[in-house]
Amino acid sequence: MTILSPRLLSIAVILLLVINSGLVIFLLMERNRSHHHSPEAYWEKAFDKIATKLEYTALQKEQHRSLRKQHVQQMRPFYDSIRQTKVMLFSNTGSMEESDSLFAVHMEKLSSWQITLNRLHYEYYKKVRSLLTPTQQPRYDSILRKMMERGRRDSSQYE
Repeated sequence: MTILSPRLLSIAVILLLVINSGLVIFLLMERNRSHHHSPEAYWEKAFDKIATKLEYTALQKEQHRSLRKQHVQQMRPFYDSIRQTKVMLFSNTGSMEESDSLFAVHMEKLSSWQITLNRLHYEYYKKVRSLLTPTQQPRYDSILRKMMERGRRDSSQYE
């Protein structure tokens, strides 16, 4: 059994310190880089991906962007109202029972807003589809189907 010299141990410790420091710097830089993405950039990238897959013309891109902007503006108040109502509803879980009329009012509001959101989304997707040529429409339908199934959670995941 050989005994490691103090010089070799010093080199190993310094090497480990350098590697760990480099790893910490890398992780911090990666963390900062990942937080720079804005939601608008995410949606713009998704839009460009769809435009490429569907082979949009310049006019179709412009029309779709305009429709999307209108759609987002139309949806924001509903999402704000839903968020505020959920805050009011869930912040009173200790003092409100399911039989309370206030609970029923909040649940009714949430249900009606969700129905409205679903209707508006459906209308928006139909408007976008109407912008497309007959050859683009089946590809759009496929993309839309995949998009709707993407976040699907069924009961088999909870067993």
